Amino acid sequence: MIPQPIYRRKIPSAQDPTMFGASSVDISRVHLPPYPQPDASGALADLRQQANALFDARAAAAVKADAVNILSDPGLLLETKTYRALPGPFQILTPRCLGAMAYLDYFQSDKDTGKKLRDLVSQAIMTASPGWCGTFGPGVTGAVSLSDNPPEGNYDITQMKLLPLAYCFFNDLKQPAAERLVTTLLARGSIQRPGDDLTFTSGVAPNDWSRAGVVSPAGVHVDIPETENHVLMIGTARYLTNQLLYQRTQDVSFDNRRNGNPDDSRPSCMQQLLDLLRNYLSNDFAEYNAKPYQEETRDALLNLCTFAYDVEVRQAAEMVLDYVSAHIAVSSNDLRRLVPFRRRNENEFVTQLFGHSGAMGVPLLDASGADPITTQFVLLAGNTRAYRTYSAWSIRSGFAAELVQGALSSYRLPPSIHDIFVNDLHRRFFQRLHRRVMLDEPGQQRNCENKEIYAGSPSYLISAGGKPATYVIPGFLFWGFKPNNLGVAMPTTFIPTGNAAGKVVDPGNPAEMIQISRFSDVPTDIIGRHGGTENYGVAPDFLCGFGYYFPDWTGVPAHQDGVFFVDATSTGEGYLEAFYLAVFKSGDFVVIEAFDAWRHPEVPIQQFRAHVTNDNPDVRFASAQEMTYTTYYGNRIRYVIWNNGEIDGHTIGSKILKIDYGIGDQDDTLAAAGNDDDSATFLGGTVMQSIGPFSLIIRNPALQTSLVLDWSDPSQSVRIAEDGETRRAGRNAAGEHFEVWVDFAWTGPTEGDFFRPFNSLASAVKGVADGGAIRILPGVTIEKWPGRSGKRIAIDSPLGNVVIRTH
Repeated sequence: MIPQPIYRRKIPSAQDPTMFGASSVDISRVHLPPYPQPDASGALADLRQQANALFDARAAAAVKADAVNILSDPGLLLETKTYRALPGPFQILTPRCLGAMAYLDYFQSDKDTGKKLRDLVSQAIMTASPGWCGTFGPGVTGAVSLSDNPPEGNYDITQMKLLPLAYCFFNDLKQPAAERLVTTLLARGSIQRPGDDLTFTSGVAPNDWSRAGVVSPAGVHVDIPETENHVLMIGTARYLTNQLLYQRTQDVSFDNRRNGNPDDSRPSCMQQLLDLLRNYLSNDFAEYNAKPYQEETRDALLNLCTFAYDVEVRQAAEMVLDYVSAHIAVSSNDLRRLVPFRRRNENEFVTQLFGHSGAMGVPLLDASGADPITTQFVLLAGNTRAYRTYSAWSIRSGFAAELVQGALSSYRLPPSIHDIFVNDLHRRFFQRLHRRVMLDEPGQQRNCENKEIYAGSPSYLISAGGKPATYVIPGFLFWGFKPNNLGVAMPTTFIPTGNAAGKVVDPGNPAEMIQISRFSDVPTDIIGRHGGTENYGVAPDFLCGFGYYFPDWTGVPAHQDGVFFVDATSTGEGYLEAFYLAVFKSGDFVVIEAFDAWRHPEVPIQQFRAHVTNDNPDVRFASAQEMTYTTYYGNRIRYVIWNNGEIDGHTIGSKILKIDYGIGDQDDTLAAAGNDDDSATFLGGTVMQSIGPFSLIIRNPALQTSLVLDWSDPSQSVRIAEDGETRRAGRNAAGEHFEVWVDFAWTGPTEGDFFRPFNSLASAVKGVADGGAIRILPGVTIEKWPGRSGKRIAIDSPLGNVVIRTH
C-alpha cells in the first residue's frame, strides 16, 4: 500500500455555489461592514469575530473562481511550454488544480461537479511533466547561452501549489496520479545551473545551494547567485518532497535531518531551511516588499508551516509568517500599500502619474502592478472595505489560486495582529523597520541599508518612502546589473482610510493619495555619485519633504505658497473616518500635520487651526537646516529637508532627527515608540520591537496583548502567544526534544524524530521534553502507558488509527 502524507485537511463548512459569481473572486456577500457597528450592549463590535465567521465563505469565493470553466475546458489544468533547447512541447500542471480539487469540500451539494473536477485533475497529472526550477530553464550551460536571452525556469513556483495538492488531496486522486504527483512532478523538478551540476527537488541539497550556476569567461570564475525567492521555494520543494519519498523507501538521502555532509559543507535540507528562516527574523528579506516575489516566498512559508513533519521547521515558518503579517498590518491601510521594494523596478510596478513626474500611478488594490501580497489578506483578515468602490466587491480571478492555498494552509492570523487589520480605532501606532547589510550570507543579496517608517491612525496611514538601494543580485560582464533588480525610493504617502469622509472617489487610485517627494531608482555609489531621494520625513501625525502631489479633494493649490487647512470630515451618514490637515508650503518644501478627528471628535477644526497658529508661528524652510514642529499632542519634531545634495549623498530628501514626545496620553503622543538612533536595532516602535538579534515582540497597544517570537538560541525557538501559551521547538538544555514521534512498527535506529522514531511509549515519554508533544503514527500496541513522569506532555495522532490495548 502506498503510504499517504501525514496530514489531514480540515473540511470547511458547506457553501452554496449559487451565492458566488464565477468570473472573479466574488466577495460581494462575504464582506465585513465598512465601519464597526455597536453590539446589543452599545459597545463597538469586534470585527475579528465576523471576519473569522466568514473565512470559509471567502475561501469558497476563491475556489469557485479557480474552478470555473474547467469542466468545459480541461486544458485550463495544463500549461504548454516549449524550450528551444529541447523537443517538446511540455505540459505543466497549473495552480488551478487546487481549486478544482477543493471544489467538492466547499460545495458539498454539487457532488457531480466536484467528482468530475477531481477526475480531470487526475487525468491532467498523468499528462503533465516536471519542469525546470529556479532562474534558468534547459539549455543554459555557460556564458554563451547566458548572453542569448536564456529561458527561465520557475517550475518551483508551480510546485508551491503542487505540494498542497499532494498533502491535502492525496487520497482523493486516482492512485497512479497521486503517485506520479509525488515521485515525478515533485521529485524530478530539474534545477539547471550553467557550468554546474544539474540537481533536483528531492534528495540532498548541493553545498552551493545559494547559486544558480557559475561561469568562467576568460578564465575568471564568477558565481551567479540564485534569487532569494527561488532559494526558499526550491529548498521547500525538496524538503517537503523528501518527507513523502522517505515514507516509501527510508532512503537516507531523503532524511532531511541527516542528509547533509559536513566534510563538503553541505547542510541537511532541514538545516538549510532553518538558517534561512532564522535570518528572516533578524533582517527581513533581501527582496523586501518585492513584486511578486514576496508572494511566492509566502507560498513556501505556508507550505512549511502546514506540512513539515519537523516541529522546528513548522514553528519557524509560523513565526516568520507572524512577522510578515504584522509587517503587512502596519504598512497597509484597507489592504493598500505604497512601500519601497526591490524587484521589479520596471513597467507596471513603477508607473507614474501622467503629468506628475515622480508621483506614483501604481494601483493600490489588485490591478496590474499593485502589491499582490495584500490580496492574500482579504482571505486571512477580511477587511475588504476599499473594494466596495474599487471593483464592486470582486478580486481578479488570477488571485484565486493564492487564496485557495491560503485556505488549505493551517496558518491563521494571531488575534493581536488580526485586530490591527480590522478594528480601525485600534490602529494607532508608530513603527520603524531598519534593514542592515549582511554580506556574510550565501549569495550576498542582503546588501543594502534601508528603513521603512509608518505612522498609523484610524483615519489615515502615513508611509515613508525610503531611499534607493543597489542591485539585489550582483551582476558581471554581460549578465546582471539589471535595473529591475534595484531598490527604489517611493514618495512619502498619506493614505486616508475608507473614502476620507466621502472625499475620495476611488480608494484604489494612487491619484487620490497625497504624495510627498518623488520616486527614484538612483542609489549612491562607490564613486560618490549622488543618489536620488531619501524619504524618511515621517513621525506620528507628521510628514515632510521636497516636492509634492496633492489630489483635488484636498483643495490645496498646486502653485501657491502659504498655510492651508483641509477638513476631511462629514456631517452625512455612512462615514466615520475624519481628519484635519495643516499644510505648509514654500516652493517645493512642504510640511504637513494630521489630526485624527475620528479619535477625538470633540476637537473642532477651529481648535486645531488655533493650535497650528499658536504652536508653530514661524515655520521656515531652508535646505539642510534643522527645523522644529510641534504637533497638537505636544510632540516636538526635529527634522531636516534638503534639495542640494547636502545630506547622506542624496540629491533631495527629508528625515526626522529626533522626537521630543509630549506629556499626555501615550495613545495620543505614541511616546512608547521612542526614537531611531541609527543603531543596529532591526525593529522599533509601538507594534514590533526587536528584543534580540533573532527575537522580537509584536504588541497590540489597544488590547495590551503581545506575541513573542524568540529564536535567540539556535537550538530552540520559542513562541509565546497572547494568552501565555508557550510553544518550544528544538531541544532543551538536557538534549530532550519538544516533539517526538512514535511508530510501533519501526525496527530501525530510534532517536525520536520522524525519520528515526521511537517504537514504544516508554521511550517516547523518556525522550520528550517537559511541555513537549508525542506524535503517534497509525499502529497497535499492547504496551501500558508509562507511570507518572513528572512531565506535561501533549499526545497527538495526526492520522488517527492508533490502538493502545490494555491486554
